[in-house]
Amino acid sequence: MTDDSLQAGFSLVELMVALAIAAFIAAFAVPSYRDHALRGQLPEMSSALQLGALRLEQYYQDFRSYRNGDLCGITLPDSDRFVLRCTSPDDGQSFLLTARGSGALTDFAYTIDHLGQTRTIALPPTWGPAPRDCWILKRGATC
Repeated sequence: MTDDSLQAGFSLVELMVALAIAAFIAAFAVPSYRDHALRGQLPEMSSALQLGALRLEQYYQDFRSYRNGDLCGITLPDSDRFVLRCTSPDDGQSFLLTARGSGALTDFAYTIDHLGQTRTIALPPTWGPAPRDCWILKRGATC
């Protein structure tokens, strides 16, 4: 055999090095992309809570209470990614709106009250500790 008969191509070592580099890059890129995708869904929560709080304030102006019988005085905004709940004490002079994530957002939960105070009550473990006295919308963020 002469040198002309050798076939050109990748050796097994070269292929393994390329795969190791690709795995190393993926180890950093995939979590970053996942966080980016989650952050893109959180504005739906803040919009729904703020809209609900606005509607409750309008209801209060008309009826001097946030309650209507056993329920809050409004129909809560629809949300595909969050389950919204409203609670109001017996006197009807305050409220607490809560949004709990569903699906990929199950680790997220946020609130807003009649004073406009926002609170993060649950986060994924990798995003930091909860509760916090603001809405945490990014991993590692603080109030």
